[in-house]
This record gives sequence, structure tokens and C-alpha cells, in this order.
Amino acid sequence: MRKKLIYRLAIIAILAALSSALRIWMAAFPNVKPITAMFFAFAIVLGLSDSLWIMALTMLATGLLLGFSPLVLGQIIVYAIIIVIFKSLSVLTDNIWLLSVLTAVLAMVFGVLISFISGMIYGFGAGGFVGYWLAGLPFDLAHAISTFIFFPIVMLILRRIKTLK
Repeated sequence: MRKKLIYRLAIIAILAALSSALRIWMAAFPNVKPITAMFFAFAIVLGLSDSLWIMALTMLATGLLLGFSPLVLGQIIVYAIIIVIFKSLSVLTDNIWLLSVLTAVLAMVFGVLISFISGMIYGFGAGGFVGYWLAGLPFDLAHAISTFIFFPIVMLILRRIKTLK
């Protein structure tokens, strides 16, 4: 049992470090990040709990490196919400393309929710939220498209690694 716990902790730490490195490496491309797709894939392959731990550690680590603000906590909360929704809906199908569409939709939901949290933090109000969200819509679309593209690739890699185990 102890050996299994150590293995699980090592996997979480390694994947959080990989996710952090990829987020920092892709920082030059606004909202084009493989980590959202990775978090969703981790939820399927490793389970919900491990995916949430990897996500939280990634967001904290990259927050320390890219700039820590109250929005980091908002990102953790919103990511947790969309990962739980994804995990709940992913049991309905194992079709990779339907799951990819779901990841793109949830990436858009992420954009709406994070804009709402930003509005609460920075005091935009209801009208300001709509303008803020619309101004960020191209970034949300880039996030959704990149998540749609990265998800099948990450799933292919994770399933291959899982079968080698």
C-alpha cells in the first residue's frame, strides 16, 4: 500500500511539473496551452482526484513563476468545476471526437467563468463583465480550439503509456 501511495505521489508530481513547464513554455502564445487538455485527459486516465491535484499544483507553481494574483485561486476553482463536469460527462461516451468537442465547449465555459471572477475581483459589475468577456472572446476561442486539438493527442500518448505499465 505504501509503495502504491509513493508511486501515485510521484506521478502527480511529475505530471504537475510537466504541465507547469508546458504552460511556461507556451506563455508566448496567449491561451494556446495544452494543459487544459491534459487536465481533462488526466481525469479520464488517472481519475478525478489525481487530475485535480495536478491542476492545483500546476496553477500554484506557474502562478509563482508568471505572477501570483487572486485570479490564480479563481483559476483553480474554475478548472475544478470544468474538470468535474468533464469527468461526469465523459462516462457517457468514449468517442474521442465527441470528448474533444466537449473539451472545447468547457474551455469556452472556462473563459466565461474566469471573466466573471475577474469582474468580481476587479469590480467591473454586470455590464462591465459582458464587455470584458466579449473583449476576451478571441482568446477564449484560441483556448477552445487548442484544447480541441491537444486533447486527442494527449489521450493517445497517455493510453500508450498506460498500456506499457
